[in-house]
Amino acid sequence: MFQLFTGRGAPSAETAWPLAKVVSALESQFGALETLGEEGALKVFGIEDNGVNFVVALMQTAPQSGSVAELGFLARFVGFPVDVQLIEALNRNLHISMVSLEGADLFLMAGLAVTGDFDAGQFKLIMEQWRRDLMITLHGLSGEEASMAAAFPAAKMEAARNFAANVAPAPVDDRPVDILASFLGAGAKKALCDDCGGRGKRGFIARMCGECDGTGFVAKR
Repeated sequence: MFQLFTGRGAPSAETAWPLAKVVSALESQFGALETLGEEGALKVFGIEDNGVNFVVALMQTAPQSGSVAELGFLARFVGFPVDVQLIEALNRNLHISMVSLEGADLFLMAGLAVTGDFDAGQFKLIMEQWRRDLMITLHGLSGEEASMAAAFPAAKMEAARNFAANVAPAPVDDRPVDILASFLGAGAKKALCDDCGGRGKRGFIARMCGECDGTGFVAKR
């Protein structure tokens, strides 16, 4: 019987990704992989990413089938100070993973069932979700003195910090300004140009419309 990551039951060949494409995508993103071994339908690879080691485990639909039904991720942290409060805080903030304390070691684990046809972009997003969980875990293990902003390269540049600053807008007529509505597009919507009717050109000789610069749209008032 298969011991699956997600507990959804026996894997199906109807929903599976080609093993070769998954491995190729991993190599494209992380470079050389270390094959750690196979056990039945399970094939396990080791990856080193900027000094952090983790495992990607591929559960096939059957031994040697070449079709991946589930993805598993594992990272182990040894020698870090860990308490119950940290475990609870991490599990509240992790996206696709969970942490578990086994003895003195902290295990970060995730398991996902594949869906649809394999897509390299979708797979990269999954890996980015795993890397985000790694980042959150490393930040938690680094202690209270660790600064996420200090570890982010762009945040160290003064010009970048200054440009990225968003100052809270002052109230207008004693009412708070809805900066979220502005960000979501309320202030950037476009309307058809009245002068050219959205054509971008005017007249019989089709001169470019000066009002909309030929785009056919103007900023909505």
